[in-house]
Amino acid sequence: MLSESANYLRDGEDAVVTVAIGGVLLLASPLLIPSFLVLGYLTRVIRGTADGDDEPPAFEAWGDLLIEGVKAFAVTFVYSLLPLAVLAVAAVFGIGAAVVGSGNGAGGLFGGLVGGLLALLLVVVALVVSLAGVYVTPAALAAVADSGRVGDGFAVGTLWSVVTKRAYAVGWLTAVAVVFAGSVAIGLLSVVPVVGTIAGFFVQFYAIVAAAAIIGWTWTDVRPVATETAETEPAEGAVM
Repeated sequence: MLSESANYLRDGEDAVVTVAIGGVLLLASPLLIPSFLVLGYLTRVIRGTADGDDEPPAFEAWGDLLIEGVKAFAVTFVYSLLPLAVLAVAAVFGIGAAVVGSGNGAGGLFGGLVGGLLALLLVVVALVVSLAGVYVTPAALAAVADSGRVGDGFAVGTLWSVVTKRAYAVGWLTAVAVVFAGSVAIGLLSVVPVVGTIAGFFVQFYAIVAAAAIIGWTWTDVRPVATETAETEPAEGAVM
Protein backbone atom coordinates (compact mmCIF):
# COMPACT_ATOMS: atom_id res chain seq x y z
CA MET A 1 0.00 0.00 0.00
CA LEU A 2 2.93 2.33 0.49
CA SER A 3 3.71 2.77 -3.20
CA GLU A 4 0.03 3.05 -4.10
CA SER A 5 -0.52 5.75 -1.49
CA ALA A 6 2.55 7.68 -2.66
CA ASN A 7 1.14 7.72 -6.20
CA TYR A 8 -2.50 8.30 -5.22
CA LEU A 9 -2.56 12.07 -5.69
CA ARG A 10 0.14 12.14 -8.33
CA ASP A 11 -1.86 9.89 -10.65
CA GLY A 12 -4.95 12.07 -10.38
CA GLU A 13 -6.14 14.21 -13.26
CA ASP A 14 -5.76 17.52 -11.40
CA ALA A 15 -2.95 16.59 -9.03
CA VAL A 16 -1.20 19.97 -9.10
CA VAL A 17 -4.40 21.93 -8.56
CA THR A 18 -5.54 19.62 -5.76
CA VAL A 19 -2.22 19.81 -3.90
CA ALA A 20 -2.10 23.59 -4.41
CA ILE A 21 -5.58 24.08 -2.94
CA GLY A 22 -4.93 21.64 -0.10
CA GLY A 23 -1.63 23.28 0.81
CA VAL A 24 -3.18 26.75 0.85
CA LEU A 25 -6.04 25.49 3.05
CA LEU A 26 -3.56 23.98 5.51
CA LEU A 27 -1.61 27.21 5.51
CA ALA A 28 -4.82 29.04 6.43
CA SER A 29 -6.01 26.31 8.86
CA PRO A 30 -5.69 28.58 11.95
CA LEU A 31 -8.82 30.29 10.57
CA LEU A 32 -10.61 26.98 11.38
CA ILE A 33 -12.93 26.82 8.35
CA PRO A 34 -10.03 25.88 6.01
CA SER A 35 -9.16 23.04 8.39
CA PHE A 36 -12.77 21.83 8.18
CA LEU A 37 -12.49 21.84 4.40
CA VAL A 38 -9.30 19.75 4.56
CA LEU A 39 -11.01 17.27 6.89
CA GLY A 40 -13.95 17.13 4.48
CA TYR A 41 -11.59 16.35 1.62
CA LEU A 42 -9.93 13.57 3.65
CA THR A 43 -13.39 12.17 4.34
CA ARG A 44 -14.08 12.04 0.61
CA VAL A 45 -10.73 10.32 0.02
CA ILE A 46 -11.54 7.66 2.61
CA ARG A 47 -15.02 7.08 1.21
CA GLY A 48 -13.83 6.96 -2.40
CA THR A 49 -10.96 4.54 -1.84
CA ALA A 50 -13.12 2.36 0.42
CA ASP A 51 -15.63 2.08 -2.43
CA GLY A 52 -12.94 1.18 -4.95
CA ASP A 53 -12.57 4.59 -6.59
CA ASP A 54 -8.86 5.44 -6.78
CA GLU A 55 -9.37 8.76 -8.57
CA PRO A 56 -8.67 11.56 -6.07
CA PRO A 57 -11.77 13.71 -5.49
CA ALA A 58 -11.81 17.30 -6.64
CA PHE A 59 -12.32 20.31 -4.42
CA GLU A 60 -15.93 21.02 -5.32
CA ALA A 61 -19.36 21.27 -3.71
CA TRP A 62 -17.73 23.35 -1.01
CA GLY A 63 -20.83 23.50 1.16
CA ASP A 64 -21.06 19.73 1.40
CA LEU A 65 -17.29 19.57 1.88
CA LEU A 66 -17.57 21.90 4.87
CA ILE A 67 -20.36 19.84 6.43
CA GLU A 68 -18.34 16.64 6.04
CA GLY A 69 -15.36 18.39 7.58
CA VAL A 70 -17.37 19.54 10.58
CA LYS A 71 -18.51 15.95 11.14
CA ALA A 72 -14.92 14.72 10.98
CA PHE A 73 -13.81 17.47 13.33
CA ALA A 74 -16.51 16.50 15.85
CA VAL A 75 -15.23 12.92 15.86
CA THR A 76 -11.55 13.83 16.23
CA PHE A 77 -12.36 16.43 18.90
CA VAL A 78 -14.30 14.00 21.07
CA TYR A 79 -11.59 11.34 20.85
CA SER A 80 -8.97 13.91 21.89
CA LEU A 81 -11.13 15.35 24.68
CA LEU A 82 -10.95 12.41 27.09
CA PRO A 83 -7.13 12.32 27.46
CA LEU A 84 -7.15 16.10 27.88
CA ALA A 85 -9.69 15.72 30.68
CA VAL A 86 -7.52 13.10 32.39
CA LEU A 87 -4.48 15.37 32.06
CA ALA A 88 -6.47 18.21 33.61
CA VAL A 89 -7.31 16.02 36.59
CA ALA A 90 -3.64 15.01 36.83
CA ALA A 91 -2.65 18.68 36.87
CA VAL A 92 -5.07 19.32 39.74
CA PHE A 93 -3.62 16.42 41.70
CA GLY A 94 -0.10 17.64 40.95
CA ILE A 95 -0.85 21.13 42.22
CA GLY A 96 -2.60 19.69 45.26
CA ALA A 97 0.38 17.44 45.98
CA ALA A 98 2.73 20.41 45.79
CA VAL A 99 0.56 22.38 48.22
CA VAL A 100 0.20 19.50 50.66
CA GLY A 101 3.87 18.61 50.41
CA SER A 102 4.85 22.14 51.32
CA GLY A 103 3.13 21.73 54.69
CA ASN A 104 5.00 20.92 57.86
CA GLY A 105 5.40 17.49 59.32
CA ALA A 106 5.43 13.92 58.08
CA GLY A 107 1.71 14.05 57.31
CA GLY A 108 2.19 16.78 54.77
CA LEU A 109 5.10 14.93 53.20
CA PHE A 110 3.12 11.68 52.99
CA GLY A 111 0.08 13.43 51.55
CA GLY A 112 2.21 15.18 48.96
CA LEU A 113 3.84 11.88 48.00
CA VAL A 114 0.48 10.14 47.57
CA GLY A 115 -0.91 13.04 45.57
CA GLY A 116 2.17 13.09 43.36
CA LEU A 117 1.91 9.35 42.70
CA LEU A 118 -1.77 9.71 41.79
CA ALA A 119 -0.93 12.55 39.43
CA LEU A 120 1.79 10.43 37.80
CA LEU A 121 -0.63 7.52 37.45
CA LEU A 122 -3.21 9.78 35.82
CA VAL A 123 -0.59 11.06 33.37
CA VAL A 124 0.19 7.46 32.38
CA VAL A 125 -3.53 6.74 32.00
CA ALA A 126 -3.93 9.86 29.86
CA LEU A 127 -1.06 8.68 27.65
CA VAL A 128 -2.64 5.26 27.19
CA VAL A 129 -6.06 6.78 26.47
CA SER A 130 -4.48 9.22 24.02
CA LEU A 131 -2.74 6.41 22.13
CA ALA A 132 -5.99 4.44 22.07
CA GLY A 133 -7.77 7.50 20.67
CA VAL A 134 -5.16 7.95 17.95
CA TYR A 135 -5.56 4.29 17.03
CA VAL A 136 -9.37 4.30 16.94
CA THR A 137 -9.93 7.73 15.32
CA PRO A 138 -9.16 6.65 11.71
CA ALA A 139 -11.69 3.82 12.03
CA ALA A 140 -14.24 6.24 13.46
CA LEU A 141 -13.64 8.68 10.60
CA ALA A 142 -14.02 5.86 8.08
CA ALA A 143 -17.29 4.80 9.69
CA VAL A 144 -18.64 8.36 9.45
CA ALA A 145 -17.38 8.73 5.88
CA ASP A 146 -19.09 5.46 4.99
CA SER A 147 -22.52 6.25 6.43
CA GLY A 148 -22.54 10.03 6.81
CA ARG A 149 -23.76 9.65 10.39
CA VAL A 150 -21.62 11.12 13.18
CA GLY A 151 -23.05 8.60 15.65
CA ASP A 152 -21.35 5.75 13.79
CA GLY A 153 -18.02 7.24 14.82
CA PHE A 154 -18.87 6.35 18.42
CA ALA A 155 -20.45 2.93 17.91
CA VAL A 156 -18.13 1.19 20.36
CA GLY A 157 -19.14 -2.38 19.58
CA THR A 158 -18.86 -1.93 15.83
CA LEU A 159 -15.56 -0.06 16.04
CA TRP A 160 -14.14 -2.69 18.40
CA SER A 161 -14.82 -5.38 15.80
CA VAL A 162 -12.81 -3.28 13.34
CA VAL A 163 -9.81 -2.09 15.36
CA THR A 164 -9.11 -5.57 16.73
CA LYS A 165 -8.53 -6.96 13.25
CA ARG A 166 -4.98 -7.52 12.06
CA ALA A 167 -5.75 -5.88 8.71
CA TYR A 168 -6.71 -2.65 10.47
CA ALA A 169 -3.55 -2.67 12.60
CA VAL A 170 -1.40 -3.15 9.49
CA GLY A 171 -3.24 -0.39 7.62
CA TRP A 172 -3.01 1.96 10.59
CA LEU A 173 0.73 1.38 10.97
CA THR A 174 1.23 1.94 7.24
CA ALA A 175 -0.69 5.22 7.41
CA VAL A 176 1.38 6.30 10.42
CA ALA A 177 4.57 5.48 8.51
CA VAL A 178 3.43 7.70 5.63
CA VAL A 179 2.60 10.60 7.96
CA PHE A 180 5.95 10.14 9.72
CA ALA A 181 7.80 10.20 6.41
CA GLY A 182 5.96 13.40 5.54
CA SER A 183 6.95 14.90 8.89
CA VAL A 184 10.60 14.07 8.22
CA ALA A 185 10.38 15.75 4.81
CA ILE A 186 8.73 18.79 6.40
CA GLY A 187 11.52 18.94 8.98
CA LEU A 188 14.14 18.94 6.24
CA LEU A 189 12.28 21.65 4.30
CA SER A 190 11.99 23.84 7.38
CA VAL A 191 15.76 24.31 7.28
CA VAL A 192 15.11 26.74 4.44
CA PRO A 193 13.58 29.87 6.01
CA VAL A 194 10.06 30.91 5.00
CA VAL A 195 10.00 29.15 1.62
CA GLY A 196 10.77 25.76 3.13
CA THR A 197 8.18 26.25 5.86
CA ILE A 198 5.49 27.18 3.33
CA ALA A 199 6.42 24.23 1.10
CA GLY A 200 6.00 22.01 4.14
CA PHE A 201 2.25 22.63 4.18
CA PHE A 202 1.92 21.22 0.66
CA VAL A 203 4.02 18.20 1.60
CA GLN A 204 1.88 17.72 4.70
CA PHE A 205 -1.29 17.76 2.61
CA TYR A 206 0.16 15.22 0.20
CA ALA A 207 1.14 12.95 3.12
CA ILE A 208 -2.17 13.07 4.99
CA VAL A 209 -4.11 12.42 1.80
CA ALA A 210 -1.90 9.39 1.13
CA ALA A 211 -2.58 8.21 4.69
CA ALA A 212 -6.33 8.74 4.22
CA ALA A 213 -6.21 6.64 1.05
CA ILE A 214 -4.58 3.83 3.04
CA ILE A 215 -7.33 4.04 5.66
CA GLY A 216 -9.92 3.84 2.88
CA TRP A 217 -8.32 0.79 1.31
CA THR A 218 -8.07 -0.78 4.75
CA TRP A 219 -11.74 -0.04 5.44
CA THR A 220 -12.63 -2.10 2.39
CA ASP A 221 -11.21 -5.15 4.16
CA VAL A 222 -12.44 -4.44 7.69
CA ARG A 223 -15.76 -2.68 7.02
CA PRO A 224 -18.44 -4.16 9.29
CA VAL A 225 -21.07 -6.18 7.50
CA ALA A 226 -24.52 -4.77 8.16
CA THR A 227 -26.73 -7.33 9.79
CA GLU A 228 -29.88 -7.91 7.80
CA THR A 229 -33.13 -7.84 9.68
CA ALA A 230 -34.75 -11.22 9.74
CA GLU A 231 -37.81 -10.39 7.69
CA THR A 232 -38.60 -14.04 7.16
CA GLU A 233 -39.31 -14.73 10.83
CA PRO A 234 -42.94 -13.50 10.81
CA ALA A 235 -43.67 -15.56 7.70
CA GLU A 236 -42.14 -18.63 9.29
CA GLY A 237 -44.21 -18.02 12.39
CA ALA A 238 -47.38 -17.71 10.29
CA VAL A 239 -46.67 -21.03 8.64
CA MET A 240 -46.35 -22.67 11.98
